Amino acid sequence: MSSGYVLDFSNRTFQEFVYEILSFDIYVKYPNLSKAKILRAIIAEYDNVSVGKLLLELMRYMQAKGMVNDEDREVFKQCADIGNRLIGKSAAFKQTASTSTSTAKPITSLIDYDKYIRALQVLSDYDDSPQSRGFAFEKYLKEFFEINGLQPRGSFKLIGEQIDGSFILHNEVYLLEAKWTSKPIDKANLVVFNEKVSSKSGFTRGLYISYSGYSEEALKTFATGRTINIVLMTVQELAIVLSQKKDFSKFLWSKVRALAEEGDFNKSVFEMNN
Repeated sequence: MSSGYVLDFSNRTFQEFVYEILSFDIYVKYPNLSKAKILRAIIAEYDNVSVGKLLLELMRYMQAKGMVNDEDREVFKQCADIGNRLIGKSAAFKQTASTSTSTAKPITSLIDYDKYIRALQVLSDYDDSPQSRGFAFEKYLKEFFEINGLQPRGSFKLIGEQIDGSFILHNEVYLLEAKWTSKPIDKANLVVFNEKVSSKSGFTRGLYISYSGYSEEALKTFATGRTINIVLMTVQELAIVLSQKKDFSKFLWSKVRALAEEGDFNKSVFEMNN
């Protein structure tokens, strides 16, 4: 908010943003002020509910635009707590905006679950080439892993092989394979990815995500005669996690623990308690 700027708003878009939330024209009420000074004036002059509502909507805007980085996460949580407390207070008004009596929705998570559900639906309806949809799916996962604090790395190539990406869970590196195809993943694909993972180190693990699931033959025979270092997941499971607003990192860790403790590389979301 330094030097008169507020996020990436132009004068016009900031005017429209505040009007939609508080129903007044900032440039009529505060002529000749910068966006930052206008925001400070609103905070100073308006009631707690109005200020809290504006703050929370600004934070939702930041989420939607991907402006919340790992280093900002703790500050973002603190600001969300402040905004939530403000909309819950009934202190005497200093000045009342016309919409201040309406209820503002609290921010309970850094993750906009509805946004990622909608994005999955867009991918399902994708009418471009399978390769383009695959790239779009990788981009989706990278952004989703970032917002979950998993420090993802995009696609990279090693000699003779392609890795879709990697991420960090509980200080351990996991390789990622993501496939959005019309056919279930067969055993050969799982064997190849498992070998990629196993060839890196004794403690490397992998996550395979498939849109169409896995063939019955793959699930029944994949573990025969080999050490399994990967866990399986479907896009449908991801959609369920999003719809139930589950903690994705905890969900993923439950799969990893099932592999380590039970030898179950395909623990379903329906079998988990968290």
